[in-house]
Order: sequence, then C-alpha cells, then structure tokens
Amino acid sequence: MTLSFLFPHDDPGQTLRFRRYLIASGTSLMFVCLLALCVLEGVLAVRPFVIASTGVIAMILMFYAAFRSGLNKRAKDRSLTVPMMLCATGVVSYALYYVGPARPVFLLMFPVILFFGVFRLNTRALLLTSAVIQVSYALVISLLLDAANGLERPHIEIFQWVMLTAVLIWFSFMGGYIFDLRGRLKQSEYDELTRIYTRRRVLELLARERAACDRSGGVLSVCMLDIDLFKHVNDTLGHYAGDIVLQTFVAVAQRELRTIDIMGRHGGEEFLVVLPQTALEGARECAERIRKQTELARAPGAGRGRRITVSIGVAQYRPGERLLSMLQRADAALYRAKAAGRNRVECEEKALAA
Repeated sequence: MTLSFLFPHDDPGQTLRFRRYLIASGTSLMFVCLLALCVLEGVLAVRPFVIASTGVIAMILMFYAAFRSGLNKRAKDRSLTVPMMLCATGVVSYALYYVGPARPVFLLMFPVILFFGVFRLNTRALLLTSAVIQVSYALVISLLLDAANGLERPHIEIFQWVMLTAVLIWFSFMGGYIFDLRGRLKQSEYDELTRIYTRRRVLELLARERAACDRSGGVLSVCMLDIDLFKHVNDTLGHYAGDIVLQTFVAVAQRELRTIDIMGRHGGEEFLVVLPQTALEGARECAERIRKQTELARAPGAGRGRRITVSIGVAQYRPGERLLSMLQRADAALYRAKAAGRNRVECEEKALAA
C-alpha cells in the first residue's frame, strides 16, 4: 500500500520544502536516540527524557501539519527555517540542563541547528539565531549555578560558552557568504525578465537529459518557440510592452508544462522547451496546447485587441546524435511554421525522423 498521500507532490516548491523538513525531522529523531543512550548510561533521568522526546515528536507533527496543509505558504520564508531552528534550540537547551557530564557532546547540536539555515538565511539572520542560542546556553549555565548540586567546574562551562560563541559567529559569517554566493549563482541561471532558465543553463539541462536518455533508452523531445511579430510590438508600442508580452507568454506556457519539463529563454523572443520522457507526438500535443492558450491570452499594455501568437518547431532526440543536430531540426520546423503563416506547430519532417 502506497503512502504517497502523506506527502505533498502537486507543488514542486512544496515538495522541496517537505524534503528539507524530513531531513530536519530525521536529525531530531537522532537527537532523541542520543538522549535514550544517556538514559541507558544513567546520565539522564527518565522524566526529562520523556519531556524532551515528547517535545521533539510534538514539533515534528506540528511542522508536518503546517507543510501538509499549506499553512507554511503564508509565511515569508515558506520553509519555516527560523521557527524550526528556534524550536530545536529550545529542546536542546532543556536537555543540556539535565545531561550532566554529557553536556559537551550535546553542545555540538547547536552548530548542527545553525547549519540548517545556511542555504536559507543571510548573515544577519544567522547572527540573530546564534544570539538566541548563546543566550539559551547562558541561561542553562545560570540555572545550573543556582541549582542545589551546582557546577563542579563553572569556569570550564563558561569557557565552553565562549568557544561556542566563537564557533557560531564564524559559522554565521561563513553561512551568510554561502547564502550570498548561492544567490548570485541562482541569478546567473535565470533570465532576469522572465524568471526562466538562461540559454546556457537550459542547454546544460538538455545535455543532462540527453545523457539520461542514452543510459535508460528513453525518449526525449524539444520544442523551439518564437513569438510572432514580436519586433513589431517593440517598434510600435515600446520595449516595456514587449517585456509584458514575454512575461505573459512564459506564464501561459509554464501552465501547460509538467514539473519535469524544462523551459529556457534561447534568445530574444525565442524559447526552448525540453520534454523528457516524451516522444514526438506527445511533444506536438504539448506544443499545440501552448499555442492555443497563447492565442487566448491577453497581455496588459500590449495594445487593445492585439493577440499574442507563437510558432513552434518540434523534434525528437535520436539516440547517439549531437544535440546540435536535434536543435537544428527543431529550428527548421520552426522556420516552416513561420513560413506557413505563423501561429502553428510544425514537427520535424517525417522522412528525416524515420
């Protein structure tokens, strides 16, 4: 019996966030196992173990409900990175008060918590989270100093706090650097105007799909799309209207694509769509849906009564061929669509596709 209904799968972004949640949940369960070992070794009493473990399970279920129901989409950070990190900090701090001689080991959980924010938080957010961790550990030390048994070597505990502070600050600056670097890398992969892949990136992904196709013996098709009379829009209405047309077309086209399909701006008003696991006929049907929906679309600011139309050329990958050959066949089919009156789909010639 499949358990796929337990996991979001209709939204690629939500699916990715849920995977991050699963990694965090797995780490939390590992923490519970470490606490269980402390109980077996007599370092941790059963009552604080039960409380900490219950807290972990409750948080896992709470965040599962948030992701599964889509409530996380209302937050600025839909991955709920900071709330999960703060909840984890609270549970670890609680455990630190009770684990006695095992406390230095559990201090390592704090850098692990901070690590989860590396790809989602900038330097400022990481430093603020680090400050919460430092204050939490300082509070634990203060409570232990006031406890009946106290601390045997309080200066060692303070030294550990100083070392933890230094590590977390370093981690925050390095994590912020990685976050900024990732942001710049992501910007280089996406077209600034349409927010789809650049020519370089879409060709890289096409090469990856070609390699996967060669390994598995699957099928692969591509579509070359060109917005009809786009230069006329720019010349008569201006480049702002042209930008609106491009953005409108991309939004329409993406609604007709699957999550595994890839779309990139090939240059100017020309686009490339990569269709993995799709034969020529399936690619033609996809192209025809895009053509029809584009014809029905209206671009605000592009002129009253002006229709957006697109011409599309379709080609299927032949095992072992160069990508350039497939793209040339798709481009030739696109040229025939333009020559035949535009606003139509043409496939590679059957004589060549045999």
